Amino acid sequence: MIRFARSGPIALIAVSKEGARLGLGLQARFAEPERVTLWAAKPYIPEARVYRPPLSEFVGGLWDDHAAVVGIMASGIMVRAVGPHAASKYEDPAVVVVDDAGRFSISLLAGHEGGANGLAEQIAAETRGQAVVTTGTEAQRRVVVGIGARKGVSEEQVLAAVDQALAASGRRRQDVRAVATIDLKEHEAGIRAAAERLGVPVQIIDRERIRLLQDVLREPGFVEEITGVAAVCEPAAMLTGVQTELLAPRTVRDGVTVALAQDICGLSAWDQADETT
Repeated sequence: MIRFARSGPIALIAVSKEGARLGLGLQARFAEPERVTLWAAKPYIPEARVYRPPLSEFVGGLWDDHAAVVGIMASGIMVRAVGPHAASKYEDPAVVVVDDAGRFSISLLAGHEGGANGLAEQIAAETRGQAVVTTGTEAQRRVVVGIGARKGVSEEQVLAAVDQALAASGRRRQDVRAVATIDLKEHEAGIRAAAERLGVPVQIIDRERIRLLQDVLREPGFVEEITGVAAVCEPAAMLTGVQTELLAPRTVRDGVTVALAQDICGLSAWDQADETT
């Protein structure tokens, strides 16, 4: 579920039929779908309203009263459309760009102050894609928490297990950028509530992708009998980024398994050299 705290309407703008279909799915995933209007360049689907081109003029008409503008299109198109209107990171609406397939969700404008970073992360979680966030503060949040849990675990049980794993690896809650789990646990209330308390999205990983790593992380037993895969939390955490490394093996506490992975894509050669000296 996508939650956006900033008040005001939200526009989803698509320039293709595939984008309009993706936008319709995203609209339904907002906690307040009545705030969200889906616009399209042509009458691709009946649920979308058709805007009048040029796109830059249309976006300009939304600029002053919208909380967020999400362009489902190539980033270059969106950059040219919003460029003439951008004024201040404190006043501009949050601007996010998503490709037609939902593979990437890019925080383009008003990332921190306007909430585009969090919105991009949440959209990526819903499309099972990759969020692209470039602002300094959020870029330092590299830790992904992979979680496996027995049915019905509470928010408190999940948070206690997460805190234990973070403390053991010298990390804090502020270092966490996402929670990851298997698709079978997509609607597990305790995991969802814990992620909301941490202020991060839940990344859902398909069990088929997890199965690709199970030979490396295999521990046959109860988990494999129930889910069809040998391990959940380690591969879930490792499959959320472009380049990740496992920080520590899984820990178990009160029915919750936790593993921590770190996104190393942004580490420079100098950072990696320092870690080995």
